Amino acid sequence: MTATPPSPPPLLVVAHGDGGADPRDETVRLLAERLAKRLDRPVAWATLKRPETFADARAALLAALGRASDDAIGPVVVYPLFMAEGFFVRVKLPKLLAEHGFDEARLLPVFGLDPGLVDLIEHRLRAIASMQGGLTPADLTIALIAHGSASGDAGSRLASEAIVATLKARLAGDLRLGFIEEEPFFDRLIEEERPAIVLGLFVSAGTHALDDVAAAVARAPFVRHHVDAIGRDAGAADLVERALSALLTPAD
Repeated sequence: MTATPPSPPPLLVVAHGDGGADPRDETVRLLAERLAKRLDRPVAWATLKRPETFADARAALLAALGRASDDAIGPVVVYPLFMAEGFFVRVKLPKLLAEHGFDEARLLPVFGLDPGLVDLIEHRLRAIASMQGGLTPADLTIALIAHGSASGDAGSRLASEAIVATLKARLAGDLRLGFIEEEPFFDRLIEEERPAIVLGLFVSAGTHALDDVAAAVARAPFVRHHVDAIGRDAGAADLVERALSALLTPAD
């Protein structure tokens, strides 16, 4: 008699999240909903900014597995929806997972370090340029805006610089990189370089994407197209799905 293969472990998508009384967690929620429709496993989401969402996610996953609320959740795959593997991913995320009963969590590589992310951004920039009268990215000045770090943690800068370096080689265009928390600051970059396209190297449309950068773009009539957060792209679900497949079929 052929044994029934074990069910794949649930997936938990975790983002940093927004603070304040009205947190903007739509990006991670919508990504989890897209993945739930595509994958043969339960999917939930949580954010570091609202630790209670980890408890909500655990309850939702247990219910989807048909278990009682006080049962052990067992193995869970965690997708960190972050641009860099900094303090929050290395320290804060494992702590919250342990505190909320995710004792057998296996972390996938972070979104911002996925090699497929460069492909996604390249495809988006080519499509945007083509909409500007059949142009290519090489015909335009493009500003990419990342978070950076005022604390001196180089993770965000290094990850963003690697993405921009690869894109420059592929697109042969005038790509500039600016930051929220360190030089070169994004608002001065937009004002001085007058980019036609501004793309946010953010995972979600939170305060930085929708308030800070969007306000600078609104003051810049020369900007033809603004992508507030690349993490909102529908192609993000493809990256997660491929990361899961690589986990199941590791290279020899």
